[in-house]
Amino acid sequence: MTYRFKLQEPIADGVRRIGLEQIDIAAAKLAGKKDDPAVAIHDARRCLKRLRALLRLVRPGVAETTYRRETDRLVGIGRMLAGARDLHVMQQTLGKLETRFGPLPNGAAAQVRKLLAQGRIGRRRAGEDTKRQALSRLEQASRLFGGRAVGAITLEHIAEGLEDTYRKARKAFRHAYEKPSDEAFHAWRKKVQQHWRHMSLLSRGWPEAMSARASEAKELSRLLGEDHDFAVLLAFVSEQAGKHLEVGDVEALAKLCRTCQDELRAQARPRGERLFAERPQDLEERVHLYWTNAACLAALARAEAVPKAAETPAERERSTAAAPALGASPAVRRSRRR
Repeated sequence: MTYRFKLQEPIADGVRRIGLEQIDIAAAKLAGKKDDPAVAIHDARRCLKRLRALLRLVRPGVAETTYRRETDRLVGIGRMLAGARDLHVMQQTLGKLETRFGPLPNGAAAQVRKLLAQGRIGRRRAGEDTKRQALSRLEQASRLFGGRAVGAITLEHIAEGLEDTYRKARKAFRHAYEKPSDEAFHAWRKKVQQHWRHMSLLSRGWPEAMSARASEAKELSRLLGEDHDFAVLLAFVSEQAGKHLEVGDVEALAKLCRTCQDELRAQARPRGERLFAERPQDLEERVHLYWTNAACLAALARAEAVPKAAETPAERERSTAAAPALGASPAVRRSRRR
């Protein structure tokens, strides 16, 4: 199962295939009994993020009411599964702080772990019911990708969706550094994740070029993900200040979290400058050309593989016609959208 469009496959068929594959993987992870629960939920949530990125890319090709309904459904499933995952990540993040800075003062780390353990017990009791609800909603989501709603999606819709999401990612990048906040960096991270997955979906257009962008976006997403992990831990301990944790201990832990975040954000900035240097219109035109020409080359290569002596004139004509047309020029596509 590959999270990529195929050159010789109609775009609508690719959307259907990829969407149903990701739903099947997520459902298998949630229904399985052998995997570690935290790992299974993490893998299922990754499938949900891939589904949301796919849906965002094809947004111009589906009805707006359908897009919003299915996006809300996928977001809702993700939120149902997020609590258990957040508790697991907070434990890991606390361990990173102790590894780097040493034991926290006044045994604060032990108290935080105790609070996290109490949360895990509550989550475990509700875990199976949550999984059942998530599986039911996934089955509902499969109706979109198995039905007619995605049947008319074309490369033009994909190109328009790519340009729009990339433009919003650039805007989120600027906003995060102009008005820094945990929320702004998390919003940028979600856009970066979408771009990473869009580049993966379209990577067969030119594997070397597209995979380089996908790898850069993946690494940037990792840095911003670590930044978010510290933000989640900080939000959790801040809620406990004065109740289960001393205010001074929370302030000390917050200082360590902010130190790590400052470093991560400094590393993320030049990567963001490089990844989002291109204008949205230019990226859309380039990726569209990559894909149409790659599809043409693939069709010609397939035709060349047929022994010429065995071809009749009619077969040669059909082979030549199999090479896809390059489609409308970028200028014509833009005028159509306007």
